[in-house]
Amino acid sequence: MEQNVLHGRLPDKEALDRLPEHAVFGSPLLLQAGSVRLILDGRLQEAQEWLRAAIKGFALQSDDLEMLSMIGLLTLLNVRIGDFHETETLLQFLEEETLRNGEGCSGFVWWALARGRCWSRTAPILQSRSTDEYFAKAADRFREAGDDTWFAYLLLDRWLYGEDGMRDGEWARRIGELRRRAALHTESRAVLSIIGGAEPTKEVLARLPSRYAYMVSMISWQGAETAGPPLSDLRYDVEVQLFASQVHAARKLASGDRTDAALSLRQMELLLEEMSTPRTAAWLERLKELTGAAAAYVPPIAPLSVHDDGLLAAPEPRQGRLRIQLMSGMRLFGTDGAVVSPKWKRRKSRELLVFLLLQPDYRALRDQVVEQLFGEGEASKLANHLYVSLHELRNALADVGFDDAIEVRGGVIGFRESVIEVVDVEQYMTLSRVGDQLWAYDKEPAAMLYMDAVRLYGLLGADMPQVDWIERWRSQLLERQTLMLRRLGEYYAGLTDDSHTEQWLSAWIELRPDQEEAYQAMIRYWKQRGRHAEAVGWYKRLERMCSEEFGTEPLEETKRLVWGV
Repeated sequence: MEQNVLHGRLPDKEALDRLPEHAVFGSPLLLQAGSVRLILDGRLQEAQEWLRAAIKGFALQSDDLEMLSMIGLLTLLNVRIGDFHETETLLQFLEEETLRNGEGCSGFVWWALARGRCWSRTAPILQSRSTDEYFAKAADRFREAGDDTWFAYLLLDRWLYGEDGMRDGEWARRIGELRRRAALHTESRAVLSIIGGAEPTKEVLARLPSRYAYMVSMISWQGAETAGPPLSDLRYDVEVQLFASQVHAARKLASGDRTDAALSLRQMELLLEEMSTPRTAAWLERLKELTGAAAAYVPPIAPLSVHDDGLLAAPEPRQGRLRIQLMSGMRLFGTDGAVVSPKWKRRKSRELLVFLLLQPDYRALRDQVVEQLFGEGEASKLANHLYVSLHELRNALADVGFDDAIEVRGGVIGFRESVIEVVDVEQYMTLSRVGDQLWAYDKEPAAMLYMDAVRLYGLLGADMPQVDWIERWRSQLLERQTLMLRRLGEYYAGLTDDSHTEQWLSAWIELRPDQEEAYQAMIRYWKQRGRHAEAVGWYKRLERMCSEEFGTEPLEETKRLVWGV
């Protein structure tokens, strides 16, 4: 088997499984081949373990080139799933190695740097080359090494990153090389047909690793019509999540489901803030345009009232999923729509639940959780506090029928995919942000989304103690609610709709009585409508509020607005 690996042939998974564990872990070559096989099969968590063992094995053999290559592959895997524990340091190390001895760096090293450039947090530390230059170096290293498999997959990965530029210059030459190799190489033939624009058949997809087969099927609407969410560990792959989100959003738009489409768009936005490629960024812009067009023809959804005992209790809830209210006090609704009440032994376990529910995809990096919830201190003590809180949170959820709801994998803590159906804050933020995107060029559908959102608003964690990270969220939600109420007032004022204009401007004043500009907007509207008495009445309310609350008077500009002097 080692001889096969040296000749560039990967052993079958079944053959590896038949070997005793001590034989595999005693051979860096088999660990290298096995980790590659695991990655191709989408078993990313196992692959991380094997890669770390391969790095140690090559280090013991003083094989610096292979050790560096495996560090590159491990780093590539980590950036794909967004696991940044030590990865930023590894990327910086790999960058320095390419500057010191670029010819001695394998394709995996250059590939890791190319993908590292896609992340907002690591792009600043990779400055020596552009993303495309890193991709080009990786392709050339695989070609020079005679590695047909990874040469083909690198070209496919570059195509998935973005098609622009692949028809000209050096990339056209590399595709020509792929065409020559396709005559004798199965993977090259499959990749060539996809890059060439052919509709992927089941036979072609079956020849690809699970990751690439899934992503290619997501590009093809025909192939994606019946595709579900990514399976197994692929759901941790950030780019795979982006591909799945765009298909889900397109499906929902086609069926007229504006809210679910907006949720998928918001997920894409959050992911793209972290990791972006030309292809996925272009998808988001296109879907925004389609959402704007669709929203104009879709009737408003029935809002969920935060003051209604039936909040989030769907008539036919999905089996085994939680629907959660966080604003105006936390409440959890189970599979039958009834309120479930976990028993909290410690405040931190409840706080951990809320923190995770506010994160994208209900997951957060372990280091981020420790920093936000437990602050600074001795690392071992902080780790123990986190362990205790996690244990109690799992038990609390298990007591109300949600066993094994929380998982910790690859430095990421979060809910399993099948547990959460909807969180009111997520729905609120999605409706609001999509409304923001529409506001600039089509105010009517934006106003519809804003009205759906503002009815959801309430104080986040009203029944929880004040801590810094919750206060930051409360402040953000307050500012967002203020903006939407202001814009709703502005929208109906433009329609000279007296009833709705007063309704939304009054809501703004009630929410932010300290903002004199809210009173100014109300006074200005009635003055423009020629109804001086109403304008004076609102000025008197402002005058009374200023005197009683602050011991001051209204601003001079407000006085001029009312009296015209």
